[in-house]
Amino acid sequence: MKRVYFLLSLLWGLLSLSANAQNVSLRVDSILGIPDTVYPGQVVSYSVVIKNNGFIPYQGPLQLAMDNGQGQIAYLYFSATPVVVLPGSTYTVSGATVTIDSSFFRPGGNVVVVWPYTSQLIQYTPRTFTTYVVTNMQGVQEPSLSETIRIYPNPANSYLAIENTNPCIERVRIFDLKGRIVFSEHCDKEKNIRLALEGLPAGLYSVEVGGDKEKITKQLLINRAE
Repeated sequence: MKRVYFLLSLLWGLLSLSANAQNVSLRVDSILGIPDTVYPGQVVSYSVVIKNNGFIPYQGPLQLAMDNGQGQIAYLYFSATPVVVLPGSTYTVSGATVTIDSSFFRPGGNVVVVWPYTSQLIQYTPRTFTTYVVTNMQGVQEPSLSETIRIYPNPANSYLAIENTNPCIERVRIFDLKGRIVFSEHCDKEKNIRLALEGLPAGLYSVEVGGDKEKITKQLLINRAE
C-alpha cells in the first residue's frame, strides 16, 4: 500500500511540474538593431524584448539561441544571471552585441530564427529576422554608411543630431521596442539633420538612417532626467 501511495505521489508531482511548465510561455516579442544588410566581421548592437505569455512567473537564467537554417545553432545572448518575467510583462535584453561571423552567416540572404533558451522546461515562441551579408567583392569599395555617419547625443533629451560626410541621408525613422514607427521624416539627401524629440517619452528606441540602397540602425536612449 505504501508503494502505491509513493507511486501516486510521484505521478502527481510529475503532472504538477508538467502543468506548471506549460504555464510558462516565453516569446521573442521583437528584435531591434540588427540591420537588413551587414558585412562579415561587423559588430551589431541590438535589443530583444521577451514577453511571458503564460500564467505563472518565470524566474531563472535566460539565453537567446539562434538557428541559421543550415543546421547550425549559436547563442545570440547568454547570461547566467537570474531574471524574473511576470505573466503578461516583458523583459528587454539591451546593449548586447553580435558579430557577423562568416562561419555562421553565409554571404547573401540569411533567415535566422531566434528563441528563448533556458535550462527549465518551458514553452517558447521564436521570432525570425532576415539579413543580407555583403562581401567585399559584392560591395562597392567606398566607406559604408556606418563608417561615415554620426548620431548624437546618446542618451538624448530634447533633440537628436545626425551628421554624415556625404549627402546621402534620404530617410530617418525611429522605432519603439515593439517595432512600431513612432517618428518618420523624408530628407533630400541631406548631410546634417536635427530632430526634435519632445514628443517621444523616455525609453529605448531604434533609429534607422539611410535610403533605399543603404541604411543603418542605431540604438537610442531618450532620458528625461534632469
